[in-house]
Amino acid sequence: MSGERISVAQAHRLARMNIIAGFLVWGIALAGVSMMMPVMYNSILESMHWTIGETTRFMAIKSATSAMGGLVAGPLLVRVGAKKVLLPSVFVIGIATSLLYFAHSLPFYYALAAVSGVCSVWSVIAIQVTLARWYSASLGRNTGFAMLGGALAGFIVPMSTRMGVTHFGWHATAGAAGLIVLVLVGLSISLLVHETPEAYGYTADELDPGKGRPSGGVPDLGEDFASFRKTPQFWMLILATALSGVISNGINEYIPLFIEKHTTLGATVAALGFTIVMLISGLGKILFGWVFDRLSTKGVALCWALCGVAALATFPLAGYATFLAFTILRGVSHGGVIVQAPVLARHIYGVRALPQVISLLTAAFHLGAAAGIVAIGAGVDKTGGFTVPFIVVAAVAFVAAGIGWQFHPRHWAGQQAAAKA
Repeated sequence: MSGERISVAQAHRLARMNIIAGFLVWGIALAGVSMMMPVMYNSILESMHWTIGETTRFMAIKSATSAMGGLVAGPLLVRVGAKKVLLPSVFVIGIATSLLYFAHSLPFYYALAAVSGVCSVWSVIAIQVTLARWYSASLGRNTGFAMLGGALAGFIVPMSTRMGVTHFGWHATAGAAGLIVLVLVGLSISLLVHETPEAYGYTADELDPGKGRPSGGVPDLGEDFASFRKTPQFWMLILATALSGVISNGINEYIPLFIEKHTTLGATVAALGFTIVMLISGLGKILFGWVFDRLSTKGVALCWALCGVAALATFPLAGYATFLAFTILRGVSHGGVIVQAPVLARHIYGVRALPQVISLLTAAFHLGAAAGIVAIGAGVDKTGGFTVPFIVVAAVAFVAAGIGWQFHPRHWAGQQAAAKA
């Protein structure tokens, strides 16, 4: 421990400030901006005369560059620190989103997606690493609370985007959103984020010991990254996380289009459906955060299996009852996937290699999401419907769940408590 020791109450207050920062980053700069795009797709199609594949490729490119950005995020965070990565990244997200106001060609549209993708993943990783450094036994639950910002965005963004597009067009709607990110989130980060408890004389195990370990003694920091980076388990973890990107973010991009174009429910219900999914994902974040704190990696595997069930629930989607069932399943499972990375990294490998592991897991997730968006879009264009792509998504989800069931959470408080018993 390197910092002057403050009171426990003050340390807990700083930890909660990081949760608030995560809430704002996720709700406005990350989920908020991402949620706008699927709602705007149909307007973009009509005004720009692009194909479905060309239009939805925005998020595919964003996910692909997020994957590439994730590959270098670990060393970057180790070298300069989480806050020095997070703050400029959020500023760039705001600028790139504002510049959509001037997007009238595919190359410029895609360039903004690429820039936003890199900075989005750096923001995600920075806030996840920060939370994982401050919390131990309750990491899943508190990450879920931070990511509830996405649920708030789900309540506000889809319907407000729909209204903005209707009255002002998609260019102006995107431009205004970017300004909100630039001013509100940038200022909040500068005031709220605190990188490590060690700077204030504590470790996460002392501040958040849980029932599985005592709140004193020498903390187990876990292995060095070099000791496991070439092991089969680590690469199976990377593969399963990539598959989770396919089954979560890949399918999310098509919910409004699917409801609007392949059901009789209409455009307003399509936007409402996306809103419900994102709202329920807030419940899913807390629910699966609680599950992850108690079941660890097996809880993550169950979440992935539920993503497959949600994909299959699209097939009877016709009236409002089946619509509600689908949105509940999709929302809960999506919420769990959002929380998974810091839990998998900390529970399996400990604290020492957090930046590297979370970075690579996030890169894998976004690579899978990019592949999923492209594959689903191509499948829809080729087959004229979502049946075959969604069946494939369900199969991928069950494969991912089978892989995830085999992981061993050696640095999870529950596993340590069982070993002592």
